[in-house]
Amino acid sequence: WAALGVVVMAVMMRVDYRLLRLASIPAFVVALAGLLLVFVPAINVVVGGSARWIKIGALPAVHPAEFAKLALVIYLAHWFAKRGTGVKSFLGGTVPFLLITGTVVILVLLEPDLGTSTVLAATAFTMFFLAGARLTHLVGLAALAVPAVLMFFLRGYQMNRISAWLDPFADPAGLGFHSVQGYLALALGGVFGAGLGESRLAGGLFLPNASNDYIFAIVGEEFGLIGGGLVIVLFLAFAYLGIRTALGAPDTFGALLAAGITTWITVQAFITIAVVVGLVPVTGIPLPFVPAGGS
Repeated sequence: WAALGVVVMAVMMRVDYRLLRLASIPAFVVALAGLLLVFVPAINVVVGGSARWIKIGALPAVHPAEFAKLALVIYLAHWFAKRGTGVKSFLGGTVPFLLITGTVVILVLLEPDLGTSTVLAATAFTMFFLAGARLTHLVGLAALAVPAVLMFFLRGYQMNRISAWLDPFADPAGLGFHSVQGYLALALGGVFGAGLGESRLAGGLFLPNASNDYIFAIVGEEFGLIGGGLVIVLFLAFAYLGIRTALGAPDTFGALLAAGITTWITVQAFITIAVVVGLVPVTGIPLPFVPAGGS
């Protein structure tokens, strides 16, 4: 998957990004179709009580929400650029934005996947703000969205995760297992780490979801504080370069596209790392560029 990703990157580097405007609507429609297909029992894969994957025949399983992130960014960049100053209007800007973003976010929430929906919402709201939305509209949407999600989409297991986050050591073998094991992995890594491939050896430590959601704990265990810090510095560099690219873009579409992708990657990285170090409750999203998986 890494090799395939490098090939695709090399190709896309040579493609005029403005051509993505032509693909924005078809990509958005395909993304919505993928998010609907995860509810079809014949082809979906249920992991941990959530239907987030599609598996068709001998093809590798795919995670439609990952494609939806990029499709939403491209479509919003196109839509905002086309709308211009009209995004300031409530009926012409805020309401259509809410319909576009809300449809994607609600489908992901229904899987359920609160972590991915948070990344999608944060990315979309950032793009809306940068496109020139009225601050009062943004504050109003946030004030309505947060209680609506808590009321209609917060499940029992998510409440358990919040309880475990507040005091993981109250039930280290149950609700707090993921958090405690992640802390132990970081602690075992110390400053310099146990070495490449040496994770989960000391004391027979078992780290759940080590290849995806908790990959940063493995980085900390194998490469220590220095390695984990370097990963954070690289994401900060990615954020800086992404912002610089957005500021230097020759058109509105390019600026919003760069800003949207930068926000998506950095917000997702922040949440994933914050989960491992205990800043936020456990949520099932991977660290961009690092874990196993192809989507």
